[in-house]
Amino acid sequence: MRVGIEAWGLSGDMRNTGMGEYTAQLLIGLARHALKVQIFAYGGPREPRPEWLPINIRWRKVGRRLPYKFSALASRWLPLNRRLEADGIDVFHCASVHWRPQFPQVPRPACPVVVTLHDLIIQTYYDPRTLPFRQRTFAKWNLARALRADRVVTVSEHSKSEIVRYTGCDPEHVRVIHNSIEFAPCRDRGVLSEFGIRPPYVLFAGSYEPRKNLVGAGIAFAQLMAEGMPHQFVAVVERNSGHAPAVIEQLQQAGIGDRIRLVHSLPPEKLRALYTFADALLFPSLAEGFGYPPLQAAACGLPSVVSDLEPLHETLGGWPIFADPRNPTEIAAGLRRVLTDESIRADMARRGPALAASFNPDRNIAEHLETYFEVRDRHQAVATVA
Repeated sequence: MRVGIEAWGLSGDMRNTGMGEYTAQLLIGLARHALKVQIFAYGGPREPRPEWLPINIRWRKVGRRLPYKFSALASRWLPLNRRLEADGIDVFHCASVHWRPQFPQVPRPACPVVVTLHDLIIQTYYDPRTLPFRQRTFAKWNLARALRADRVVTVSEHSKSEIVRYTGCDPEHVRVIHNSIEFAPCRDRGVLSEFGIRPPYVLFAGSYEPRKNLVGAGIAFAQLMAEGMPHQFVAVVERNSGHAPAVIEQLQQAGIGDRIRLVHSLPPEKLRALYTFADALLFPSLAEGFGYPPLQAAACGLPSVVSDLEPLHETLGGWPIFADPRNPTEIAAGLRRVLTDESIRADMARRGPALAASFNPDRNIAEHLETYFEVRDRHQAVATVA
């Protein structure tokens, strides 16, 4: 069987997002099953082959070189459909559903389509009426296209319940496949000096997007600074964001000053080093569908303070310290506990790797393969009857 995977943006900053991590791990895992499937990854018209992509995955640039705002939409109309047909693709997996029109829409090729709808935060956290007209229109249109796929996959029971509740989608049409994680400590201290980081430090992994709540994390950190905490605050965020100026100004107003280090778009091995040498992770996100950073922290035995959100309870169980993400004082109290209580630190360091290991890549890939074969066989059966 030949499977095509949407891989738009994986040569750039998209790789460092949750959706990018999902797609990268999917491609890496599927490459181990070359006897069962041939995998084709479809990037944008300007995208070079990602350096990390396994050699047995075929890379395709799709579309014409157009202005950035139009490139994604144009490339995922006829050019992608023609390319899929030429490659003999049996199933196409759209590994992300985007809400902004500068990213690809869910395609409608001749072959069956599997879509991964990671969450419905566009409906449950944001008020769609407040979004710009172009984005609001694209998001509504692209969600409708996603729900018409042959199978919808999502990453948590929480996300499935929200998809069903807000869209009226048949629960039987939505399959939960929890994300997998392959993450381990990296003890290369040279990474710290490369970015001007000196231990001890607290790590934030997310983005400038307001729902990731970097400002709330910074305010909580500043409260402990006032108590004499000597740590730096290291934030892993995207290189370019329209939200960055306002967020950075608010962080300075919080009084962090020169304690903050902003680190951008790291390759996996350098990111692992930052987790390895940190004293704690702060993850006070206001809305999530799954949440990779706490599991990456768990894999490294890194004590963590995370948002008291249903999907994070689903994935993390009783491992981290939970805090109300809208209450910086509560976040600060949680951080104080994980930095000063050695029994909590030792317990989280001991239990974390086992928690991360339970999100098994082999099981994740087996469930994806099962889904691909299911939709292909159903499509072939319908075609035979017709």
